[in-house]
Amino acid sequence: MKYILTLLCLYIFNLIQAQTQAEPSNINDLKTAIKTETNNTKKLILLDSLTQLTYNQKELGFDSISRATIDFAIQLDSFNLASRNTQDLINFHNNVLGQPKEGIAIFNTYFNQVKDHITDRNLAGIYIDAGDSYYFVKEVDTAMAFYDKAKFHADKAGNDHVKAFAILYQGYYYSDEGNFVKASQYLQEASEIFIKVKDTFNIISSKNALSILYSSNGFAKEGQQERKEAIALAKLSGNNGSLVTLYVNSAEDYKKQGRQDLRISYLKKAMEAAKSSRNLEFAKPILLHLFVVAYAQTDSIAQAKHYLKALTQDKRNTQGIYESNYYRASAQLAYAENDYKAAQKWGTQFLDAVKTANQWEHLKEAEAFLAKTYEKLNQYNQAYSHLNASKKIEDSLQSVQKNNALSYYQTLYETNKRDQKIAAQNTEIKLLDEQNKHRLQLLWISIFLLLGIFSIIYLWRSRQYSRKKVQLQKVFAQDLIRSVETERKRISSELHDSVGQSLLLIKNKIFLDHKDASETTLVDNAIDEVRSISQQLHPFQFEKLGLIKSIKNTIEAFQKNSTIFYSEDIEDTDLDIPKEKEIFIFRMIQECLNNVEKHSQAKACVVSIENINDAVLFEIKDNGRGFDVTEDSELLNSLGMKTMKERAQITNTQLSINSVKGKGTSIQIKVPKQ
Repeated sequence: MKYILTLLCLYIFNLIQAQTQAEPSNINDLKTAIKTETNNTKKLILLDSLTQLTYNQKELGFDSISRATIDFAIQLDSFNLASRNTQDLINFHNNVLGQPKEGIAIFNTYFNQVKDHITDRNLAGIYIDAGDSYYFVKEVDTAMAFYDKAKFHADKAGNDHVKAFAILYQGYYYSDEGNFVKASQYLQEASEIFIKVKDTFNIISSKNALSILYSSNGFAKEGQQERKEAIALAKLSGNNGSLVTLYVNSAEDYKKQGRQDLRISYLKKAMEAAKSSRNLEFAKPILLHLFVVAYAQTDSIAQAKHYLKALTQDKRNTQGIYESNYYRASAQLAYAENDYKAAQKWGTQFLDAVKTANQWEHLKEAEAFLAKTYEKLNQYNQAYSHLNASKKIEDSLQSVQKNNALSYYQTLYETNKRDQKIAAQNTEIKLLDEQNKHRLQLLWISIFLLLGIFSIIYLWRSRQYSRKKVQLQKVFAQDLIRSVETERKRISSELHDSVGQSLLLIKNKIFLDHKDASETTLVDNAIDEVRSISQQLHPFQFEKLGLIKSIKNTIEAFQKNSTIFYSEDIEDTDLDIPKEKEIFIFRMIQECLNNVEKHSQAKACVVSIENINDAVLFEIKDNGRGFDVTEDSELLNSLGMKTMKERAQITNTQLSINSVKGKGTSIQIKVPKQ
């Protein structure tokens, strides 16, 4: 449920910027004027006007018009205008079309072209929209980093309003993660800013988010009060987009209370509000899925089938961000029809879809649904397994963090209630028995102490299990790398000693028979190729020459075949490194030099080795283009870099990567001595 609410809260953001319905005659007039206009500045103004006129309207070609405007603005160095339209385009793909991956692609296409030329206000805005894209594709760490960057640039611009959006979205994230203390802090902070700047729309959004927090933690009355105020404000301001989420949340509360008639009534209100909003295309699949689930759970099978048919009329309603909703609806309907095999199939797909995201409520629901479905199929082992998984998730939701949050909310509301009650109390309170009071206190202390002990034991066992799992994965990866290195050594030896020797005998035989050295040219080439492959797989002279000499030979080989000037600062001294580690260190240095050759665009590279007290420090430094460690995740997560990190773990080595754009890259490998 939280995932759905987050999507709805995010999508209605663009309603505040929505334009009135475009008239075709105006659009055609603008297109004609653009074609005939010869002044580039006036043409850009016309393009921007056309973009705003077709804003968020897929059928009017907003996507292609917006891209043309951005490209032309960049061509004319109107970078802030390009940035503003880029934000609108990312938002369109995120919240209207439900295509966050395309939103990321748009960000990657245009951001590097405009980032050095636009205001901090526009930087903050584009980081927020890109953060939404990453959030929707479940790359939440990247999304949170982008929201932090948005706050930084909003502060620099002195724009509290934009900063509040980033804080609000971080509040949504913490709410989804179950971190209710932080969620409350961020949502309240955002709400205070929106009140300060008199932003009615986002005051409603903040109240809505807070009402979800209260309701999901058992404070139904308080949640309903917040939502009641938000609904009144949304109706007064004609904000139908906000009404959709508010009505859906009300329906969810009534579901928990078992009041199914009110649940369905509020879903109908949500659909009516969606029809009056500009984002029906986005909200409709979510609402149709909720109708199917609601009617299936109330045994109104005909109605559930009707809404499922409406849901599946458009394939887009069953794909992407709507996929898990479709599986959930299909599973509930199949179960209501007593088709338990189909229910098991759809339920499994629903579980698989929500496993990759932090949708704890849906994950618990999916496990519980499969438990009761397998029970109907008389597959009790499977039923028990899913029931057990559901209980574990339920237990995890009662963690210390959540208990602290609940204590916070309960203290907040109980204090208010107590203050009101004190005013009406009479003198009988003073006659309370002190002995009973102390006994009650002792009882509560004992209960909280036991809860604390059980929570600590549970968390300790969970952490131990996680550590053991991580350690097993690490050992497997390290064993795999060792096996690969051993096999490379064996194959290298076979090529050098067996195939190489055989080719040499063939060469000698040809020469003896024909007495003509030119006849052996092909064989000589084959021998050279075998030696080269053997050398690449495993330097055959490594055991004889040792680590230092092998590194020097490698540097010389790179120097002979590259435009980069390679040099070294290495002394022929005993490094006191265990022999079994040397081949892994050599491989790491080889990978570093390969990366310099492929990616650095450097003019020079130096390799140095320094003996320090208890370790040996290897450093590979170039003067190339460098990169931003926080942005270039593709390079840092490449196969070569992952293998380097695994080898570093095998040898207990400290691997450090330092890089600055335009100032080169330095990689340090610190190996402990024997």
